[in-house]
Amino acid sequence: MTKNLFLVLLLAVQTAFGQIISKDFSFGSGGVSNVANYTFAWTMTQDSDGNIYSSYSIPNSTETFVYKLTANGVLDSTFGNNGKIQLPYYTYQCQLKMQPDGKLVVFGYGNTNGGVSGSISVGIVYRILPNGQPDTTFGTNGISTTPNGVGGDVNGRSVGLILQNGKIIVYDASTIYRFNADGSIDTSFGNNGSVATQGNFYYGALVLLDNQSNLVCITKINSAYANGIIKKFNPDGQAVTSFGNNGILQSDLIFEPLGTAIIDSNNKIVISKSNSTGNEIFRLNPDGTLDNTFNCALSTIYPNALAKSIIEKDGYYYIGGNQSSHPYIPYSSDESPTFFTKLTQSGSIAPDFGYYPDSSFVSVEEMVVNNNSIISNGNAAIVKYLLNTTTLSTAEATKTSIDISFENPVKQNLIYKSKEKVSKIEIYSVDGKIVKTLKDNNTGVSELLKGIYFAKINFENGKTVVKKLMKN
Repeated sequence: MTKNLFLVLLLAVQTAFGQIISKDFSFGSGGVSNVANYTFAWTMTQDSDGNIYSSYSIPNSTETFVYKLTANGVLDSTFGNNGKIQLPYYTYQCQLKMQPDGKLVVFGYGNTNGGVSGSISVGIVYRILPNGQPDTTFGTNGISTTPNGVGGDVNGRSVGLILQNGKIIVYDASTIYRFNADGSIDTSFGNNGSVATQGNFYYGALVLLDNQSNLVCITKINSAYANGIIKKFNPDGQAVTSFGNNGILQSDLIFEPLGTAIIDSNNKIVISKSNSTGNEIFRLNPDGTLDNTFNCALSTIYPNALAKSIIEKDGYYYIGGNQSSHPYIPYSSDESPTFFTKLTQSGSIAPDFGYYPDSSFVSVEEMVVNNNSIISNGNAAIVKYLLNTTTLSTAEATKTSIDISFENPVKQNLIYKSKEKVSKIEIYSVDGKIVKTLKDNNTGVSELLKGIYFAKINFENGKTVVKKLMKN
């Protein structure tokens, strides 16, 4: 029997809660945008219109690119040269943030003389206009550099970028620098523009901004587990003497290498930890003491699960990470599958979300959590997942639907009726792999195994929509 169905975005069809449904097959190709398609792909940011900005560096070359994706995961041709810009200098381990005025700030370490690996020696800051052109009001033709060398390692947290009330803060494993809005070094910060972190080349450092714009620096200073420190500075880089011992807190809770950490809305420090006893997430109070009301052992959730990205939203912690082949070496070569979960304020898994593994995606480095989606940036691709949501009512869904009808469940042939002309229908398995593309109406699908699929309908007018499909 043919049923008249209104195809709407899958998030509107499903019911309740907020767990991941599947990849968003209307994003990129099957939920994945692999514009970078290189090993050295870096961080991302999203604007208020849902556009995504990211960067990548081509291995064994002198080429680094920043690119812009539309909300549908394709290159935005209005940005730079058909969606991309090449930076003037090769920049390793790029960090990227968006200012409130829409300008992009990019930071990494590289060499302004054209070298790639053997001569990397300086931190390079770029500022880019929303259209992809250099911001000539910043530094020299949009470029500023740190006064001294910057070092990094395989640990992606060896360099970082923070926007602080109109200022730009960058750091490597051992030093924090602050730039003015025009790209000059801010000599009012720390000691003539810089602050020492006491970190080292291999273990890196992680600098966070708390709710009062103070800087919290987490470092591992050698291989002994007890030798980690947390330093706290006021917004201008002076030690907060009320924190720890004259601004420094010795801690045996810091691990190697540093995974990730955030400061939440209550000014507490949430850190992912990896050591010989397993992986976990712990939380510190604002004074640096352990918060015993929070307890999360990731290894009890999934063997060797390590959190590499933490986002706080609506009172929950969204976690993205990997299953490392080594329980306390998070940057091993075997990091699949990735996983996503959501934690309550006590550290338990939120029952409305659960645990979502994805063996088709190599790595989770950063996330953006929206009301109806999670966007994740890994080594070589950006992936978008749909969330169930109750914010969209049935009436609202009907208003945004496209009228198309076909038998569902489908048995032998997929026969549809639509007022809009269909260019093609792509059918995906639940793990995001394309299994069949239909160009014509009344096309056979009998070779598909019984089960659940997702049909991405592409219309000639450029619109796309995704429908859950049953095969009998």
